[in-house]
Amino acid sequence: MSVAKLLVAIAFVISAVTAYLLQSGPEERIAMLVRDGRNVEAVVEIERLLATGTAKPRVLMTLAMLQDTAGDRARAADLMELYVLSRPRDRDALAWLVRSYEAADDVDGLIEAQAKLAAVDANPVHVAKLVALHRFHGRFAEECAALESFAERGALTPDQTERLAQLLAAEGRMPRAVEVLRGLDEHLDDSVERPRRFLFELLIDQGRYAEAAERAKRWLAAWRKPWLAAQMTLRLATKAPLAEARGLAQASAILHPDAQLYLAKSLAEQGNRRLATALLLEWPYEGMPLNKPNIDGYVAAAAATGIPTLIWSRFALLRSRPAETEAQALFAEAIAAEYGLSSIALLQPALPDAVLRRRPLFAARLALHLGQQVRARLVLAEADLDGLPPAELAQWLDLVMRLNSPQAAFATLQNLEQRMQLPESLHAAYRALATQLGRATGPAITIATSRHLAGIPR
Repeated sequence: MSVAKLLVAIAFVISAVTAYLLQSGPEERIAMLVRDGRNVEAVVEIERLLATGTAKPRVLMTLAMLQDTAGDRARAADLMELYVLSRPRDRDALAWLVRSYEAADDVDGLIEAQAKLAAVDANPVHVAKLVALHRFHGRFAEECAALESFAERGALTPDQTERLAQLLAAEGRMPRAVEVLRGLDEHLDDSVERPRRFLFELLIDQGRYAEAAERAKRWLAAWRKPWLAAQMTLRLATKAPLAEARGLAQASAILHPDAQLYLAKSLAEQGNRRLATALLLEWPYEGMPLNKPNIDGYVAAAAATGIPTLIWSRFALLRSRPAETEAQALFAEAIAAEYGLSSIALLQPALPDAVLRRRPLFAARLALHLGQQVRARLVLAEADLDGLPPAELAQWLDLVMRLNSPQAAFATLQNLEQRMQLPESLHAAYRALATQLGRATGPAITIATSRHLAGIPR
């Protein structure tokens, strides 16, 4: 190639490059500068564009990134805010602003940016962070407004919905709080308690007693918690008319029959005698055994109402059943525990001997109250100790020792031992009394002890 042709070729290439550079826009030139690491020149070029008002949104983002890299975070945030004005739904830009304000500890900027991000992308993480920021900084009105806005979009979790109801109630907007919780109730798992209990309280405060009772019946059937059934019944009974309170009380009693007497006693102690009486009138309850805990519980609950006929009418009912001798004795003992032995001592007709002997300790104390010491000794001596729990065995021994001379008490114990009827828990007392009196206990106790150590039933 000749020198002339070479010079022409070089001139052509230079002209082409020059033409390209002259035709390329400012964005392309800025991109080339950033690519080549010439950030200072890129910033100068962008600032020139800003001054002329011809900068496009993407240029603003580029300059913001460059300013951030250079350490000018405030300027970077301002530029990104300008960019967001033209691109308000750019999630990446909004997320960048959130990080920037968070790093700068700019609370106002952070909350505003987080609010914009959550509005564009209302996922649980963004919403949770926004409401947490409001709550942490004591901005409860703003927190409530944000939660209510996202509730309309169906973007709240159950916990956030409950929090919205709490804030609404705190603002005095009770009907709206109830409305929010009603909606939540329909979507919660049956086992969830806390928001439903809050709804129950709000319904009572709003005088919606029938709704509170009906919802509570459904919830309690799923929860199966006796203490919670009693608690909610007592709460409703403090304000609701008898009909609504009775409906919930009866439902609670059906769900938890073993807790019915406790509920009745609690209602009576609360001052709600009519409702307590309504529960007690059905006693003895179907399927409930007439044992000591149930009879003691009934007498205590009836006594709490202050209506003696509840006690004496049930006692008369039991006395009309000859087969219920033990229940009669337990009921008489419960009355004596509540009102004193005099309440039973003057009973006419008197309790039959067969009834009293089912409860030997009670029979002995009643005999002593009547001044019949000999009879008390006889009842104790003839008592069937196998049926007495450990606590009552200790009381039996105490009465035997108090009513008899040491010699007579020893004779009672020795008689039981010789018949192999002395409980193991009384052997130590028997041996101690024998040592005190210088009496031999005989082979029977040795045999009994050996059988016990060998694991042979008595």
